[in-house]
Amino acid sequence: MRIFVSVASYRDAELVPTVLDALATARHPERLRFGVCWQHGDDEDVTPLLGHPQVDIMDVHWRDSSGACWARAECMKMFDGEDVFMQIDSHHRFVPHWDDKALAALARAPGDRPVLTTYPPIYEPGTDPDPDAAPLQLLHYDFDDFNIPLVRPSAIPDWAALGRRPFRARFIAAGFIFAPGSFPADVPYNPERYFHGEEIDLTVRSFTRGYDLFHPTEVLLWHNYGGTYRRKHWEDHPRGGPTIGWSVRDRLSRAGVRKLLLRGAVGPLALGTERTLADYCAYAGVDFAARTATPETLSGAEPAACAPAPAAA
Repeated sequence: MRIFVSVASYRDAELVPTVLDALATARHPERLRFGVCWQHGDDEDVTPLLGHPQVDIMDVHWRDSSGACWARAECMKMFDGEDVFMQIDSHHRFVPHWDDKALAALARAPGDRPVLTTYPPIYEPGTDPDPDAAPLQLLHYDFDDFNIPLVRPSAIPDWAALGRRPFRARFIAAGFIFAPGSFPADVPYNPERYFHGEEIDLTVRSFTRGYDLFHPTEVLLWHNYGGTYRRKHWEDHPRGGPTIGWSVRDRLSRAGVRKLLLRGAVGPLALGTERTLADYCAYAGVDFAARTATPETLSGAEPAACAPAPAAA
């Protein structure tokens, strides 16, 4: 099983350690291929990755970057028919044999097109991650002014009793996606999205194309959430430059997500046709227009299985 790993990195000193750790901890590192969008300054160095036969790098000066979703869309273009599409951030550490464990979890998930996704537990650069951390779900708690659901990481309830059975998920986490190789063609990244709204955009677009969402019930990797050591795109692009400023881009992006959630347009960068937006809302227990969620959704209870989508051709 070949695994393509998409890594969008913006001025991040953890990029090299992340890629090297993924290779070092994999049971079969030879099956990995990385597509990296390296957005960087003149003083940044990725020498250990240059020329690596399993790492393809798109070299972008930070001034020319249009944000995270644009970079992820560029990474997705590097996909070359691998069996599995995996998307991560550029600041992770991995458990031993994470590749075997992720493939086994994907195989345990029911349905024709399962997707594993999670907010991984935290690590700090220079320290050992917590080996006893609980696997996490995305827990809904509110909506923003653009009708976009707000979520936070929360422990999967009674995860140890699930016997490694994947836990049905309501939302996709953009920082860890582990999906069949059909995913890039079916759910191409929208480069016009900026940051807020990225995950619900992916969620409803994949769900309406027949993908079933799951959280792994064992920790596969850790993630750095603080990021105080690295620059952010919005810090470097207050008024634009080669692209529009971040605040304008963010407002346009969130308005586009709101339009998708309230009007439900169908298209390559909009919804699919194998399930409806109403099907998703019933499954996830959310009402975008009313900005409400069911008690089960707010508590993090596992959603009931939805009707299966038609089998992939």
